Parts: sequence; C-alpha cells; structure tokens
Amino acid sequence: MFKRDLTIMVASHSSGRVRAVYVPRAVLVAAVVFVVSAAATGGAIAASLYYKYQSMAVVVEPTAVENKELTLENRRLAKELRARDSRINDLAFKLQKERDDYAVSLERLDANLKKLEKFYTDLRIIAGFKLDAGDAKRLGAGGPSVPHEVFYDYLYKLHGDRFMGEARRREVSLNAECSRCEGEFAVLMRLLERRKSLLADTPNIVPVKGIITSWYGARRGRGVHGGLDIGAAAGTPIIAPADGVVKAAGPYPSYGNVVILDHGTGFSSRYGHLSRVEVKTGDRVVRGDIIGRVGATGWATGNHLHYEIRINNVPVDPYNYLGAKLPVHIVDGSNLKIVAMPDDADMLISDEDYAAYENKRQAEGAVAAPPSPATGE
Repeated sequence: MFKRDLTIMVASHSSGRVRAVYVPRAVLVAAVVFVVSAAATGGAIAASLYYKYQSMAVVVEPTAVENKELTLENRRLAKELRARDSRINDLAFKLQKERDDYAVSLERLDANLKKLEKFYTDLRIIAGFKLDAGDAKRLGAGGPSVPHEVFYDYLYKLHGDRFMGEARRREVSLNAECSRCEGEFAVLMRLLERRKSLLADTPNIVPVKGIITSWYGARRGRGVHGGLDIGAAAGTPIIAPADGVVKAAGPYPSYGNVVILDHGTGFSSRYGHLSRVEVKTGDRVVRGDIIGRVGATGWATGNHLHYEIRINNVPVDPYNYLGAKLPVHIVDGSNLKIVAMPDDADMLISDEDYAAYENKRQAEGAVAAPPSPATGE
C-alpha cells in the first residue's frame, strides 16, 4: 500500500483549471496511521465511556428512583405541613377566642356577683335585718386588696399555663363566693318568709268602720279599759285584721257575744258586744274575712265594737296597730282618763256632731257614714 508517491489532480468546475498536488508516500502513510490510531483511540475511549456509563447506570438508577420517590414524598409532606399549619392556626385562633371568652365570662361573673352582693345587702337593709361585718365590708368599708378591674387587665396579658392557672384560681374563688351567696340568700329567704308570716299574723288594719268612742287606758274609778271602743251601726261587718285561728266564738262574760282570734307569735285579739258571730271555734281566718257584726250585747250602752289586742295575753293599745285613722269622739274627762293621746288623733268630732250622728243612726237602724271631722276645736 502506498509504494509510490501520489499526485492528486484537483479540477475546478467553474474555471476548468486543473491543479496537481504532489503527496509524498511518507505523508500518506503518516496520515493513514494517524487516522487509524485516532479511530482506534476514539473507539477505545467510547467503549470505556460506554462501559463506565453502563456501570454508573446500574449504580445510579436505584438512586434516581429513590430520589424521585423522595421528591414525591417531600411534596406530600409539604402539603401535609401546610394543612397542619392551617389547622394549627385555626386551633390557635379558636383557643385564643375560647381563652378570651373564658376571661370575659369570669369578668362578667365577678361583676354580677358584686352586684348580687350589693343587692343582698340592700335587701337586708330594706327588710330591716342587722348587718354584720361582712355586709359592712360589701357596702364599702374595706374590700379586696386588688380591684377586679385591675386583676382582669393583668389576666388578659397572660398566656398559656400562667393564664390558665390564674383563671382557674379565680374561677374556684368565684364559685366559692357564689355558694356563699346562695347560702346567704337561702337564709334571707327563710327570714323574709318568717317576716312575711309574722306580718300576716300581726293585726294591722281597722277591724270595723266607725268612730273611736273610748280609748285604751285607765278610767277614773273604773280600772283599766283594755281596748278601743269603735262606735258603728248595728250589723256593721267586722273583719279579721290578721290571719289567725278562732279560739272562742259566742257568749262570753261581760263581752256579750265575742270572737277571740289567736294570731300566733304571742298575738291574740278580741271582738266584744257582737250582734252576730260569723265564725265558729277552730275556724282558720285570713286578713279581711268577716268574723262578726257590730252589736250591743253584754255590758254595753250602745252599738259598738270593743276591740282588744293582747301580746302573751297582756292587753296593749290597739290604736298602735291600726293601719288607718278613724274619727275620734272625745268624751268627758271625768268618765275617761286618756293615758296617752296619739299624735295623729286629729280627726276629732264634737259632742254635738256625735250626738246628731248617733240619733240619725238609731233612727235609720242601718249603717250610716260617720260625720265629717269638726273644723274647730
């Protein structure tokens, strides 16, 4: 191969010229050797690279698959983290709202409890019950070392366990205070019920419409008059001035026809000279029930009601228990000594007006309205 030198003829199509290129044999051999060497070297390099590629592919392929799986897993975890963060934010907002609502509820409970304590104290004052040291404290003499407004300003600034600890302690304290108030109100209710019962059993209204003709007190030369005499027409209804039980109903020495009521708590009342008794022994009456009619039975010189109130069977002045004024007829002082003239006994009726009223009443034989109080002395 290539035993001689070569001449290469190069012809141009455009110009038609031909050029001869002389190539020595050695150059051709060298070129062929170079090309063959280059091809062999390139093939070896390519084979080596292909081998290395194949080797790396065997090693890298599981890693690539794992990387792909890790990428997908990372995406999934990232999505879960975003969802978790969203839930955490929602829970944090909800927890903050519940915390604020809890604090607000405690503050309202605290404020309402203060109002309730003030109402309890006012109610006791209105009811006439004595205040103790605790009640006086609630009225303003003393009080808690830290006002509840200051405490809640401090509480709203706390977070986490510190908030819950302070809030729980306050809740326990308020619950204990509520229990104490509940007990005090229960006691007060029992006292008020007892007071209500006592008021219902205390004679405090006028038993008959008429004119006071004789006062309670000592009579000159005739001992003590143990009640009020209230002049009224025969048959005028007599009502019970309080709840009670009929202990006697019918004839009674000196009183004529009488009704005696037992009101409990030591109170009793008597109604003498009745023309008619409307109840019987053992009956239970309530304030306002008709128990009899005005008359002149027993030791009486005219139609009137002899009205007594007794405490533990001791007569007291009934005038102090009248819930309304009655016209008053002042008789001759030689017949009646007034022990204590009430300050409000200002509806005085003159002897002339009273005599005219009596004559008219006896003539008509029916209930007549009392004359108007005298304008003069």
